[in-house]
Amino acid sequence: MSNALVISNLAKTFDGTRVLDDINLEVRAGEVHGVVGENGSGKSTLVKILNGVHPADPGASAQLWGQNLPLSGRPTHGLGMATIHQDLALVDSMSVAENIGISVQFGTRSLSPIRWRQERKIAGALLREFDLDVPVDTLVGELSPAERSIIAIVRALREIRRHHGGPNLLILDEPTAALPRSESSRLLSIIRGLTQAGSAVLFIGHRMGEVLDVCGRISVLRNGTLVATLNAADTSEQEVVHHMLGFDLGEFYPPKAPVTSEETRFEVTSLSGGPLEDVSFGVREGEILGITGLAGMGQDVLPYYLAGGLRRTSGTVRAMEATLDGTPQSAYRAGVVLVPGNRQRDAVWTEASAAENMTLAFVGQFSSAGLLGHRRERDFTRAQMERVRVRPAAPRRMLAQFSGGNQQKLVLARTLHLKPRVLILHEPTQGVDAGAKKEILGLIRQAADAGTAVLLHSSDAEEVAEVSNRVLIMGYGRICAEVSDRQLSQDALLVESQRAGGSRKVTQ
Repeated sequence: MSNALVISNLAKTFDGTRVLDDINLEVRAGEVHGVVGENGSGKSTLVKILNGVHPADPGASAQLWGQNLPLSGRPTHGLGMATIHQDLALVDSMSVAENIGISVQFGTRSLSPIRWRQERKIAGALLREFDLDVPVDTLVGELSPAERSIIAIVRALREIRRHHGGPNLLILDEPTAALPRSESSRLLSIIRGLTQAGSAVLFIGHRMGEVLDVCGRISVLRNGTLVATLNAADTSEQEVVHHMLGFDLGEFYPPKAPVTSEETRFEVTSLSGGPLEDVSFGVREGEILGITGLAGMGQDVLPYYLAGGLRRTSGTVRAMEATLDGTPQSAYRAGVVLVPGNRQRDAVWTEASAAENMTLAFVGQFSSAGLLGHRRERDFTRAQMERVRVRPAAPRRMLAQFSGGNQQKLVLARTLHLKPRVLILHEPTQGVDAGAKKEILGLIRQAADAGTAVLLHSSDAEEVAEVSNRVLIMGYGRICAEVSDRQLSQDALLVESQRAGGSRKVTQ
């Protein structure tokens, strides 16, 4: 079998620190090849070098479809390769046809008119290749997450085919990270189909079950070194994680503690707004209440109606003795804190340092006579980073230089320092590796053990089942079922979610 990509002796050094060390990797034609590793293991740097964002250290070489691939930091467009990032870079206010055509300037020369009939025809033909039954004039913002991912793949393929007539290599960077499990299976089927004509896929992922399912071989990075390349059919999730970390994780999920308090810390009554209708529930002191359901059932927006990011049209929300007026300020004063699902957009300031991000919500604690005590701020941040195992514990380092898992732990450390009475979490482990996920779930368990009422909104049925004391299932904006105690399992949640999403005739 011929090779789509051959990488030899690839290394990369930043500020005297080697982040990739002597990487030798082959991706075969017709193969989905997985690349896995902890956050910070070097995966993103590898992709950026292949795309010409960073130059490799001297001595590295690569071949793409038998031709030399420059590793000098120059753009690599037109060589038979394209990368689809977790941020799909789609324009919600533009149509499917416009998003597909924009990457190739709609096939026109400068100042030439766009032939819209031809553009719609091309887009329609590409969508049929993937059995995606979506009108090409549909706005991308109206599509499901999986459909949006497919549009990004279609756009990349059109760009490759315009410049390269042969097979192609697609690099998919965390393509399912933001997708519910029900949606990701659809995308994985598309990815398998991409290789049938001899093309290749480099699949970077964190969900080990999906990586094992879709990939033929899996290369494992640890601390910038390629430590193993495994046949997916001959390995297990435990073995892959062992190679990633260098040790066994042991018991992955933190042990549950029974809820002994009868005190309701957080109470929602008849809340309506947007897709939500007559939502009512309570959360007790020390309880982790999971909320899940199929994609589009309302659980993704519920956290923002609770914390004031979106304004409800009716209903009441109470935290202890305080009634929240629907604004973020009211929630914050009552001790209700939200950790949003889109970390990059809503929770961090990537152009600032770790210390600036850590103290963003309470920077006044480090000020005296109007002057900020930078040393005190850095010392505090370093202590917090060490407590939640952010690596490296470097307060002055720019946040963008930390992995996604370390950024998420930093956000949680900042949130927990506020000692919230109610902690609302939206997809808290989305896009993080196995080691970081275990540590994040442990922090959530510690918060509950300290008396915090926790609302865990997640599309990961296994995570919700293993961590929560009780789980609510949503369907079409309403709470349709509750699962708790001995009935609480991943299978039970999936069955109830399918039932709730299968009919609009549901009652609370």
